[in-house]
Amino acid sequence: MSTSDDWYRRYEANQKVPSLPVDDYGFDQALSELRAAVGEIAPDAVAAIPAVLRILRHRRSMAAQVLDKREPTCLGCGADRKCVGCDDIRPTAEKLYAGWRFVSPLDRWETVERVEQANEYAPVRVWTDKTGPAYSWLIPRWQKVDAVAPPPRTLHGTPEIRVFEHGYARDAPMYAIPTLDTVYRPDTSDHLVEARYSRERGWAVTHRPNGGDSVTVWCESKAKARTALRSAAREHAKALGVKVVVQPTSAVTS
Repeated sequence: MSTSDDWYRRYEANQKVPSLPVDDYGFDQALSELRAAVGEIAPDAVAAIPAVLRILRHRRSMAAQVLDKREPTCLGCGADRKCVGCDDIRPTAEKLYAGWRFVSPLDRWETVERVEQANEYAPVRVWTDKTGPAYSWLIPRWQKVDAVAPPPRTLHGTPEIRVFEHGYARDAPMYAIPTLDTVYRPDTSDHLVEARYSRERGWAVTHRPNGGDSVTVWCESKAKARTALRSAAREHAKALGVKVVVQPTSAVTS
């Protein structure tokens, strides 16, 4: 709800908008052409042109203030809050579901475990991992909240690191890929370890131990590169707490 201070602030902002220029020849010529064009279509609207231009300039000034975050310019922000603009894409409380994480009234991240709403106009009751089953937050359904939805999970299975080797050629690349045991052909773009062949230097086995700087080991043969790749895969698997699985080459030959 807007207060008298809000309207007074808007009045002051409007007074700060500079008047239309009177000594600018280019502007005067453009304004004259605009009046002539409008006069042919709607003669009664010619007198409103200066007012329309003033409003447009006012809106541009207000938009600049929103972008600069200097003062509130919309009714939703109020006089004592920093404006977040009119493109606030945060979800409302009625959008919360189990698995979402949001900033609770205690200003901390909490994971939603259960949500109830008596009807479409009622406030939302939210149980989280912090409140437990004996307590819940009561949030107006229209209130914007800082929240993050859980990632969609369309696949189910046990995580693993799979050693994946193309079989279409002897110099085809080899990978160690984080995936699920239910995935037949994993995405090689998400590899942890990669082995590639070059005629100049042989096989290069590249990975990032512990997620740090990239390390490359050069090998003379594919067999040695395969051994180095599997050794690096075991290092990653140990750090991540999963197992290494070698996918047979014949299963991926194209």
